Amino acid sequence: MISARTSLRISAVLLLALALSAFAAPASDFSGSYTLGAAAAAGKNVQITIMLTVANNTSSSIGNATISLHEPNAGRVIYGQLAGLSLAAGSSTHVSGSFRVPQGLYESWQKGSSPTMSVTYSDAQGNPVQTFIQF
Repeated sequence: MISARTSLRISAVLLLALALSAFAAPASDFSGSYTLGAAAAAGKNVQITIMLTVANNTSSSIGNATISLHEPNAGRVIYGQLAGLSLAAGSSTHVSGSFRVPQGLYESWQKGSSPTMSVTYSDAQGNPVQTFIQF
């Protein structure tokens, strides 16, 4: 037989677990990993190939998507795009592209920061959607 004190402890642990799960960060619609290719100096910029594996964590397949590489502190500044991509629901897609970025941005990636990249597509109603990829 379980004592009232034990029941109270079990209830407290269950309530704490439920509360913590309610505040857990939601999974990103798109997640991924990347590899940087060999860099070539281009004046004050660097020409670099980025190889991506992008996971579509949604329940909908997406056609004609565009992946963009952004300036981290000014999201409207785009260094390049990969267009016309198909991203199957619940699957990962491998893509690569060549981008020209400022030397300082490339150096920040070398020190551990990640590229800022987004996926843009049209939803079922034709509305544009932009979601950043979580690396």
